[in-house]
Amino acid sequence: MHELAQSEFRRVKPLLAGGHLHPEIISIIEHNNPGWIFVDQVDRPNSALVWSKGIQGFYLIGDHTNEVFESNLDRFIRRMIEPRMREVSLNHFEVSGHHDQWSMETIFSTRKLYKFEQVVLNLVNSHRLLKSDELETINLKTEDWEKMELKNTEFIDEHLSLFWSSPDDFKKKGFGFAAVKGREIIGVCYSSFVTQDTHAIGIETVPHFQNLGVGSHLASLIVEEMVHHGLKPYWDCSHDNKSSKKLAERLGFTVTHRYTCSSFNI
Repeated sequence: MHELAQSEFRRVKPLLAGGHLHPEIISIIEHNNPGWIFVDQVDRPNSALVWSKGIQGFYLIGDHTNEVFESNLDRFIRRMIEPRMREVSLNHFEVSGHHDQWSMETIFSTRKLYKFEQVVLNLVNSHRLLKSDELETINLKTEDWEKMELKNTEFIDEHLSLFWSSPDDFKKKGFGFAAVKGREIIGVCYSSFVTQDTHAIGIETVPHFQNLGVGSHLASLIVEEMVHHGLKPYWDCSHDNKSSKKLAERLGFTVTHRYTCSSFNI
């Protein structure tokens, strides 16, 4: 197993053929979002393990019948990856395949696996606007919000820093809006993963302001912005996250894909 330098990430793009095109993976290959890529061989990779900082999880891509890769993967994870994960305070390993033919039970036969389902929603037709005239918002891409006298700006920082290498990188490539009440940040919605034609949506509301239309308003703004720029909005959430799925559907999104994730403690 070998770790690719960022300049070599594009070598694994052909491995995505025949599977779901997760923007979480493509954004790393295209150098838009931070991550790691490990391959069976550097020159002509057949299979790869991709780590996304944003989801703090892994994807398996490429040839699922690659017996040498599969038989050595768990040992490589124990020896090389688990120490790096612990350095960033991660205590569980989460993984999914870019197609459903990867056998996690076989690869991780010595682990106790926990499984959960994710749903992907896309904007198939036109979007619906759920904006509110009563909410004040700031544009995180164009306004110099870091210098405003706002409270709870760390709420924005902690989300953007998870998905982006720097604030400047976010402003250059992404979109984002925050809701403000009495100079306090109460919600944020932003481009989490970015490819040439697709922007995944990240959204979060301060707990005691949930169910007040904040998320609906912010999501409406960012979907409108993405569509205006000719981009495809992309929504990915846990099957159990009923409120997130319901909001996406209210905005006009439709479930287009489902996939299974596996995780185990390290």
